[in-house]
Amino acid sequence: MWKPEYTILPDYAPLYPQVPYYYKDYHKISVYCRGRREAIEKFLPSNFEFVSDVFEIFVLKNEKVEGLEPYSEGGIVIPCKYKDKVGAHMAYEYVDTDEALCAGREIWGYPKKLSEVIYEEKSGEILGKIIRKGKTIIDITLKLDDAEVNPPNLFPRLQVKRMPRADQYGVDMDQVILNEFVDSVIHTRKTGTATVEWEHSSFDPLTELGPIEVLGGVFVVGDFTLTYGKVIDQVVPLVK
Repeated sequence: MWKPEYTILPDYAPLYPQVPYYYKDYHKISVYCRGRREAIEKFLPSNFEFVSDVFEIFVLKNEKVEGLEPYSEGGIVIPCKYKDKVGAHMAYEYVDTDEALCAGREIWGYPKKLSEVIYEEKSGEILGKIIRKGKTIIDITLKLDDAEVNPPNLFPRLQVKRMPRADQYGVDMDQVILNEFVDSVIHTRKTGTATVEWEHSSFDPLTELGPIEVLGGVFVVGDFTLTYGKVIDQVVPLVK
């Protein structure tokens, strides 16, 4: 049986290597917010179910990644359910390198977009910003004061991997992907009070999640391995 030599294009110079990717000593801030159910449901795929009114806004810095160039990212993660699977959906995700963007979209269906990502650690305070098309669409601050916070369950990831048709309106691929992080280790974990600011953008309407209640945040330093996911459903393509 013929097997392809490559799984991505172009054949002569693939954009990213094959998984797994090994993340070492990533630094991440997560801010947890409570929002309105009707607003949160708009950010979920139509065939996913709402399970919690608490969601995550995060920014992280990946300086040591075996398999990819160092990059930073941020986004919105919403707890959800698909059929009998309970996990969380990456509703919006922003990265600052093209290989991280394309690997995430093409392999697992993460809805990544290119943006400017700012991550800064100061004395007792951590800042994270996502800037895209001239708008600061995420601006979070975490003050490390040991304030109590109870994060929701955000794993496994449940994503939609979809590919538009080239010959007419519709899709060639429409899958639901379950993705786990393996060998996850947390070296540092600190909690605190947090703030959230965001600027409205018609291209990235994150502000439609508001108004929100900011519950607090967590800072972590850790490792994990990102490898292949699992196709848990092949949705019938819709062709117009």
